[in-house]
Amino acid sequence: MDVGEDEEGGRSVLMNKWVQVYAIFATDVFTLRMNQGHQYDPDSVKRYLIDNVDPENIKHMLKYLSSFDHLAGTEGDYQMAQYVAGKFKESGMRDVRTEEYEVYLNYPNKDGTGRRVAIVDPPEMRWTATLEEQHFDTSKHPGKITPVFHGYSKSGNVTGHLVYANYGSKQDFEYLKSKKVDLKGSIVLVRYFGTEADPAIKVKMAEDAGAAGCIIYTDPQENGMLKGKVWPEGPWAADDFVQRASVGLSRYQPGDPLSPGIASDSKAKRIKKEDAVMNKIPSLPLSWRDAQKLIGALKGHGSKVNEDWQGGIPDVEWWTGDKNSPKVNLMNLQVEHDKQKIWNILATIEGFEQPRKAIIIGSKRDSWAYGATSMTGTAIMLELMRVFGQMYDIGWRPARTIHFASWDGSQYGMVGSTEWVEQYANELRMDGVVYINVGTAVTGTHFKARGSPAMQLALNTALGWFMDPATNSTMLESKGDGSLAGPAINTDSLAFTNFAGMASIDLGFESEDGDQAFPIHSAYDSFEWMTRFGDPKWEFVPLLAQVWGVLTIVMSDNLVIPLNYADYAMSLNRHLDDLKKWVDEKRAKRRRHGHEDANLDWKPMKDTIRKLRENSLRFNDFISQLENTLLELDGTEPAAMTVERLEHNNKVAMFETHMLDMSAVPGRSWFKNTIFAPQVRSELDHLWFPAIVDAVEADDWEKAQFQLERLRQIIDNASNWMKR
Repeated sequence: MDVGEDEEGGRSVLMNKWVQVYAIFATDVFTLRMNQGHQYDPDSVKRYLIDNVDPENIKHMLKYLSSFDHLAGTEGDYQMAQYVAGKFKESGMRDVRTEEYEVYLNYPNKDGTGRRVAIVDPPEMRWTATLEEQHFDTSKHPGKITPVFHGYSKSGNVTGHLVYANYGSKQDFEYLKSKKVDLKGSIVLVRYFGTEADPAIKVKMAEDAGAAGCIIYTDPQENGMLKGKVWPEGPWAADDFVQRASVGLSRYQPGDPLSPGIASDSKAKRIKKEDAVMNKIPSLPLSWRDAQKLIGALKGHGSKVNEDWQGGIPDVEWWTGDKNSPKVNLMNLQVEHDKQKIWNILATIEGFEQPRKAIIIGSKRDSWAYGATSMTGTAIMLELMRVFGQMYDIGWRPARTIHFASWDGSQYGMVGSTEWVEQYANELRMDGVVYINVGTAVTGTHFKARGSPAMQLALNTALGWFMDPATNSTMLESKGDGSLAGPAINTDSLAFTNFAGMASIDLGFESEDGDQAFPIHSAYDSFEWMTRFGDPKWEFVPLLAQVWGVLTIVMSDNLVIPLNYADYAMSLNRHLDDLKKWVDEKRAKRRRHGHEDANLDWKPMKDTIRKLRENSLRFNDFISQLENTLLELDGTEPAAMTVERLEHNNKVAMFETHMLDMSAVPGRSWFKNTIFAPQVRSELDHLWFPAIVDAVEADDWEKAQFQLERLRQIIDNASNWMKR
């Protein structure tokens, strides 16, 4: 029976308790308290923040933040770090600090040499790609822009026959194999997005297939340029648009590749580069203008592809290529630094009641180029800090400490945030409450949140304050009934979730259908684009600031930390059902191929998840008791109940730490979270139960059953932790 279904008697009582908890939190009664001798109405605190966010301040700061190139570890990045640190201090923040790490980073040569994509044979087809974004007007931006490249690409100079591999997914390479396309020594051309979202995995799939190099281009069909769906015109949609990216294997290990699992300070022991978890073949990004030449050169080689392999490049026929395809030279000779300095900027507002308990809000600061969509998160955070500084000056104090963080090296693989989490892992596992991230903040009008299901209650409380400009309904209504499906896998939340064992959430506005219809990681990602196309009325950027600020207040200032692990248990159950369905499909496929049937015993896990939900609901009884006591005593909290409340908060804050295991995902030892981890194959878009998924992918059913039982025991231990 599903854990969400009612049973007679006790189950209906539990359901009523669950509804009651939501109603209590919605009233905000738990922030009405005596604070430093002053009584603060919770609504007035949130209203003050909402009323004092200044949209023009955000726009002014964003214009500067996106005015010059600031790739991680460069002079522009250091200048940006100094600017952000100055703004932290201007806001009145206490304990403003720069935390420096020394990490492995690579760069193209400053003069642009050492990079080449060219058809070199046959002679009559010789051609060399332009590579750079020639049409972009750099006159409004001081300094040079970093040449087009892939972060963490292998340096190399290789030549091979050209093969087109669609999105570069596991299935795509299996298709080429079925067509007898020889990939050994080839140069593989793939397109961004699609059935394999991670550029690093595209390159790894090419490497595993025997390719010598990989080229990834941005197809106009994938970026909305030719669809006419969003912005059919505009200078950003030029044919020379290039998406820079990292091809670091963050799904295996984020952060500094040479210091896995430990903070990369000046004294950290580093592994050899050849032993690091990195791709072993060179790669480069390309525009569709240049890719058009390569696709065109494949005509008549291999076999024509189906429609789902055809992109939006005009005036070409789509073929796979073969051993006799034109020869392509891919050269990518880079400058590499084993100990490149990067700079995280942090500041703190100390909590008055539980100062060790930490709410952390953060945003990335580095960018491949000008990075207006990326830097919008930083501009919003700086404005929030200004308002929080004003609130602090007039006497407001949060119950728990708030840390503000500007992360460096995020674009390479969440490097700055990962190194920081590795350094403070013990403290975060003990006292970290939640990490709230805004990265690529606004690229559309559809609100999107990704995070721990336990955050749903707090998010709903925050969203209930706001109207959605796109729908003229409340944001809570426009969001619909969709619950948080799990944390983000490619943002600075990753280390907090997977290494520190903290609840996390990412906030932002994007296009409703998920199209990447914005100039991601290119020179065209500029202030001009943001103000003309990204948020032309400048209404969603300040709205996101207000939502982020109110959610921070809810998490830092409620008497009871609003993390609801009954919601968490419901999501566990739902995603376990999804996993079982996927496993059953795998079983059917095995039977079709004549293999003996294999199965997993799901019932013990279902029973354990049901127990977790029931324990969580009973654990939440304390919230009703506290509300009734406060109402009876006119807001006065007895000392004994204060002790009980603080213990309640301690247990809630540490629950997801109990989901950690130091060997949680075999073969990917950096990942410690038994529930969430990014998958390394695209067949299953699923970040739940990674060890089980990996074992089934490997067709090791005995190991999968072992991992299922091991995870069940971990959840059972966590369930006992929630007993009252």
